[in-house]
Amino acid sequence: MLLGCGPVQAPVSDPEQATKLVAQVMGEWKLGKKWGETKQQTPPIYVTEDLWRNGLTLDDFSLIGNGELLGTSVRVQVNLKCTDKNGKAISRSVRYLVTTKPALTVMREEG
Repeated sequence: MLLGCGPVQAPVSDPEQATKLVAQVMGEWKLGKKWGETKQQTPPIYVTEDLWRNGLTLDDFSLIGNGELLGTSVRVQVNLKCTDKNGKAISRSVRYLVTTKPALTVMREEG
């Protein structure tokens, strides 16, 4: 009998930690950190958010619910209030797919 030959299970992310991670990332954006700075932290946080990458400022945000497990990730819904480079206010309700294991990722869900 061989040990360790079964299928490898991907680690499942923790919904509570994922929700806190999204709040942390949104807070850093709101405080004026530049897109990409979060991956320079220890541990790094990898973020995919085009509004941030394109230079919009985050004026306010609110998390909706506690996040829901979706496979090995957690889906977290957030209401964003941003301002573009021309001073135009933009409000969006978006969802992020978040992993807390093996890496910290916050990825904007399209659709």
